[in-house]
This record gives sequence, C-alpha cells and structure tokens, in this order.
Amino acid sequence: KECCPVWEGDGSACGASSGRGTCEDVVVSAQPDGPQYPFSGLDDREKWPLVFYNRTCQCTENFMGFNCGDCMFGYFGENCNERRESLRRNIFHLSRAERIKLVSYLNLAKQTISRDYVVVTGTYREMQNGTNPMFAEVSVYDVFVWMHYYVSRNALLGGPGNVWTDVDFGHWAPAFLPWHRAYLLHWEHEIRKLTGDMSFTTPYWDWRDAQ
Repeated sequence: KECCPVWEGDGSACGASSGRGTCEDVVVSAQPDGPQYPFSGLDDREKWPLVFYNRTCQCTENFMGFNCGDCMFGYFGENCNERRESLRRNIFHLSRAERIKLVSYLNLAKQTISRDYVVVTGTYREMQNGTNPMFAEVSVYDVFVWMHYYVSRNALLGGPGNVWTDVDFGHWAPAFLPWHRAYLLHWEHEIRKLTGDMSFTTPYWDWRDAQ
C-alpha cells in the first residue's frame, strides 16, 4: 500500500535526493462522516486514499504530483520557482484558429494513453483486499472522465445491486466548488504536459449567455 514512485530526474523515490519530497504516511481527518452517510468501512472512498495507499509522496516547496515531478499550479521552470499567471477566456471570444486548436488538444487527449495514470476496474473487495489488482490503461481524457464518475457515483455497500443512492461526494457537499476547481486545474495541467503548450488555459463558458 505504498505509492512513492521514483522521479526520473534523479532516480530517487519522490525526488528525495533533489529535495522535492519524501515518502510519508498518509494522514486523513479523524472527523466522523456526517449523518447523511450512515456507514463505515464499506466504500473505497471512505478516508481516501487509505483503502488503497497508506504511504505516498509528500512534496515540498512548489513541487507536486504522485512522484513530486511536477510544478504546483501557477509555477514553472526546472526548479518550479518561476511564477506565471494564466488568462482564462470566454470560449465565445476565441478566434476560429483558437477553437480549432482547443478541439485538436481534446482529440489528442482522447487518443493518447496516459503515461502516468491507470484507473481501477473493481472494488477493493473484488480485488481480494488488494491481492488481485484490477486496473486498466485509459486515455488522458478518460482519466478525468473516470475521476468525475468515481467521486460522484453511488456508494457500493457489497453485493450486486446493494448501493446507497443518497450520496454524491462531489456535488452534494461543501467540497463541490473547491473539488471542481482542483479538478479543472489538474485537467489543464495534463493538457499542457501532453501538448507541450505551457500557455494553454481552459476557456470558460458564461452560462448566463445560454443562447
């Protein structure tokens, strides 16, 4: 249950030799779940990510990522010490060429298998408590499709059809806004890594202009 991969830059776990991070025990909140979720020890997402990992890379300074190999949002450069602002524009204000580029990036993400991530295809119980790993490679695009599904799906209580439908951790809780903010920042980050276009930003849609 340790996920502390090597950073290719120096060959050490979490880039420890370069001071990027260290492999540490995962610490999660000890607060109980609210009364709207009256279960414990049944769903993979409880006390995330302890069901799957109890040791992960803890990054320092402006570094982030599963192996501390990336720069935190808003930072760039070899040592992640170059601060840059990003300008996110209304999608209706993009030129035709900019819209074509956006769609081409989305298509590329859909057709490119992720180098960094796989998705789980079974519950922890179905994996026999982790002894029979069940993962699949997917595209960069579908990693994010899966993430959004995983955070919002019904709670699985064990056995066929035994689910708790009165839960949506991604939308029916105070984390709705910050979770989606972090989600979109990660999405933008992965598109930049995939395309090499460090100036890429996710356009926004002002839903008040629905026509």
